[in-house]
Amino acid sequence: MIKKVVMANYDFQSILSPFDFEHLVRDLLSRKLQSELSTFAEGKDKGIDLRHAKGTDESIVVQCKRVKKVTKALIDDEAIKLEKLNPEKYYLVLSNDISVGLTDYILEKYKNWMDDENNIYTRSKLNSLLDDYPDLHQRNFKLWLNSSTIFNTLINKPLYERAKFLIGNIQNDYKYYVRGESFNKAIDILNKYQFIIISGIPGIGKTTLARLLLWEYLQNDFEIIEIRKIIEGEQILEENSETKQAFYFDDFLGENFLKYDVLDGRSNDLIELINRIKKSKNKVMIMTTREYILNQAKDVYEKLNSSEIDLGKQTLDLSSYSKRIKTLIFYNHLYYSDVSIEHIRALIISGAYKKIINHKNYSPRIIEQLTVKLDNVSIELYPKEFLKKLKNPLDIWEKAFNSQISDGSKIILYVLLSNSNSIILKDLKIAINSLSKEAIENLGLDYKHGNFKKYLKELENSFIKIGVTDKSNHYVDFQNPSIKDFLLLIVQDDEDIARTLIQNSIYLDQLVYSIRYLSKKFIQDINFQKIIDKALLSKLDKIQNPIRVDWLIVERNTQLKTIEILDSLKFYIQITSDQELKNYIFNKFEEIDISQLSYYEERNYIQFYLDFSNEISIDYLLILKKVVENISWGESIKNLEMLREVNEEKYDKYIENNKIEVVEKIKTAIKQEIQYTSSESDLNYFEKNLLDYDLKRYSISEKEFEDSFASKRNEIILSRPEISESTEIEIDEIFEESEVFEEDEIFRMEMFDK
Repeated sequence: MIKKVVMANYDFQSILSPFDFEHLVRDLLSRKLQSELSTFAEGKDKGIDLRHAKGTDESIVVQCKRVKKVTKALIDDEAIKLEKLNPEKYYLVLSNDISVGLTDYILEKYKNWMDDENNIYTRSKLNSLLDDYPDLHQRNFKLWLNSSTIFNTLINKPLYERAKFLIGNIQNDYKYYVRGESFNKAIDILNKYQFIIISGIPGIGKTTLARLLLWEYLQNDFEIIEIRKIIEGEQILEENSETKQAFYFDDFLGENFLKYDVLDGRSNDLIELINRIKKSKNKVMIMTTREYILNQAKDVYEKLNSSEIDLGKQTLDLSSYSKRIKTLIFYNHLYYSDVSIEHIRALIISGAYKKIINHKNYSPRIIEQLTVKLDNVSIELYPKEFLKKLKNPLDIWEKAFNSQISDGSKIILYVLLSNSNSIILKDLKIAINSLSKEAIENLGLDYKHGNFKKYLKELENSFIKIGVTDKSNHYVDFQNPSIKDFLLLIVQDDEDIARTLIQNSIYLDQLVYSIRYLSKKFIQDINFQKIIDKALLSKLDKIQNPIRVDWLIVERNTQLKTIEILDSLKFYIQITSDQELKNYIFNKFEEIDISQLSYYEERNYIQFYLDFSNEISIDYLLILKKVVENISWGESIKNLEMLREVNEEKYDKYIENNKIEVVEKIKTAIKQEIQYTSSESDLNYFEKNLLDYDLKRYSISEKEFEDSFASKRNEIILSRPEISESTEIEIDEIFEESEVFEEDEIFRMEMFDK
């Protein structure tokens, strides 16, 4: 719930649309008058905004006037309607305060239906009602999302620093949000299972729903934690603490999952993280993914489709919206856009708004872009052009890309795409400057290095956004995902662009992304492979990575290790037939000092060796000896066992000949893992994993560690703080209208009065 710090003092005229104002009044007066009020649309309401009916007669009539100035002429017009309606009681609700003189005029004019001033509600009275009914205040989230008071209550909390970037995004976009039945379903799933996967096609609103859920948890004192790889969640999760935590994993099966978790051999750890969260009473996790990626992942990663975790019950598929929700989303984007009232009138008069709302390509993201990108279309052509672009949604960016930005700006977008993630401005400039004049000319483009800032200004707030990191450096990213989708389609179909980006890459991430994702259609071509082979041979000795900008807009320095470079290129080494490149890669591998690797780097090293053992000349027993020497933690045992896949006979013989050393190393590692484990779930997780290790091979029994586990478990339990019962989020149910909903209930001109 909102913590009331000062009395509500909202300017309804500036922060609520006519539609939102009408619904706020309905909630407040229904409670105040203890009568359920209903809303009506123009043409169906006989001039009524809200009413409470007994039988067929209008017992109570409420008129909502969200206008900048209330005039006597407006009052006179309403009086004519009232003569025809002749209700038992009449209430007038105004978005602004009025003078004493105008109050008296209203009372005199409406004396047949008003008792006294209590029949008139102004801005001040509505704010007082919000103070009286805090649950209604909470329900009308567009009020408090806009309120600096609410943010001030959070500013000194530890979670604020972690969540402020997310909160800022929500505050900027709150006016477009529509809470529908999917929000209720999501809360139900989270209350029951403590995690949810929000699935759907691109642009359907997965991130929007996730942000609304996160904000709900933030209001209930949860710490908001956005993660980009599984290990981050494992490190931050505080199972046995009173800290309420809501984890957010956006696009959890996307590029980062492939780049970090799958390559690190941690894909199955996602299930363990989910299970750890489910065992904690006050933790939840919200994940989003594109529905086709989720289906593919179930086939590839069997644990995602196992009985161990029933994804069907925890997945909310945003495959479609009700007509009402689609209408409200479209209304919000039009109302809060710079689209002129004349253009909106053209949509309404032509009836095009109905075709738009019911179009097969309708999605919130496309609607958002169309209300911004069609600013130069004439009033007469606006409805037709809107529908035309909706039929071919990528055309939204095509016109701007082909005719509204310069060649230099296109070069910046191509290079930004090749880097795949946010990048520090100066690093982007270095990457662009690495493009040779010849390479640019071969693309038929013109780029002037002295115009870099000019190109950025041309792109900012349309194609790109520029922000500031924690170290006050500017960074660049795409304005939204649809731009990246559009550019991917261009580059993946243009061999010249893909080739140019590969030949001129200076960063590892840039080079790998250009080969793996931008060259999908050309990578099997022998001639194209020769270009890649040549680029790799010329670049790998000196390649680096730019400073990475993480999810909190914090800079992370990246010191590349040889194993990281080789591991990221493993997919291509399995494709190329260039023996010179392979020899170069394998020689680099043989130069690695395995004793200097962390256990997960060592795992990548071993996996690389497993994949190419027939082509690597390094002595197997030497690697085995080094891995044994490196054993210090439980995960190291798993690394050791991986080597048995290469040569079981040599492995077993080495273990037998060095049994005393190996057994001592393994036992010490297990005891150390137990000793330094700080949570019961981590302890249970490790104890379970021990069963996966074939300890009998080393003449070690799991029973040898029973006392250590029991002692440590008892120590953890005794030190554990008292944890409150499960924290479920209670919300006011939002039900879709059961009656037939018509778009014209909202799309009438007075609802666009600003």
